[in-house]
Amino acid sequence: MKNLRNAVPLLVLSLLLVLVPLAGQAAASATVITSSVEASFGLTAATADSAGRAKLNGLFSELKLLSGQYDRREAEIRSLHDQNTAALKTAKEAVKNIDLAAITRQSAAVTSAKARYQPLFDQYSALNKRISLLKGLKDKTLNSVLRAQSEAMKLLVQAARQDIRDKEALLKATKATRTRKVAAVRKTLAGMDSLQSRIKSQRSAAAALNKRLTADWSDFKAAIRKKNSSLAGQSLSSAVSGYRQIAACKLKIIEHEQAVAGVIAAALKQARS
Repeated sequence: MKNLRNAVPLLVLSLLLVLVPLAGQAAASATVITSSVEASFGLTAATADSAGRAKLNGLFSELKLLSGQYDRREAEIRSLHDQNTAALKTAKEAVKNIDLAAITRQSAAVTSAKARYQPLFDQYSALNKRISLLKGLKDKTLNSVLRAQSEAMKLLVQAARQDIRDKEALLKATKATRTRKVAAVRKTLAGMDSLQSRIKSQRSAAAALNKRLTADWSDFKAAIRKKNSSLAGQSLSSAVSGYRQIAACKLKIIEHEQAVAGVIAAALKQARS
């Protein structure tokens, strides 16, 4: 029983340790739009014709919008992940406690019954040894009395042993039920594996896009320092495209984190039922 109780939390804890690293460090937006950047952009946009200026302003406005959205979604992902981590910890405790009270109570009942009946078993054993020792004697009356006592005590011993067997059977059945319940919860929690893999994949994709976004932002700042509206437009367009793709990745991560929450909730419900 002790090994079983120790193994369950270790298993679920391993799932917890798999889940935690997937959140990663909350990454801030690669673009920091300062007043200096705003001013330089305004001067650069002013060098373009009206159509080019309108396009630049539109891209820059979208960039600011996507940059703010990036940080908000990163915060949402972190919040969801933290909630899932806490919920999984709760689920781990619930799994550890599945039928534990009943098993503890029934184990105590078996131990108590054995201790309570032990004097009876000892008396019965001593009586039978005495009968065996007195077999050679011719005292039929004494032998008859002792055998009558043994037969009467035998019924009590049989009843006591049956009581112990019944209690042990109940304990065994409860342990078997607990094993099935734990296995069912493990199977439910295993549903997180594919979701965690997808989260990791989306984070890898977002990380690669972030590197490109950082380069685009660097090119953009270099272009506005030189008041090169054409290069500024190219880097802005690439940055906006990158942000859109990152936004799609983050939406998928949010969906997967929400699905993880559903898996944990289902497991917790199973563990507590």
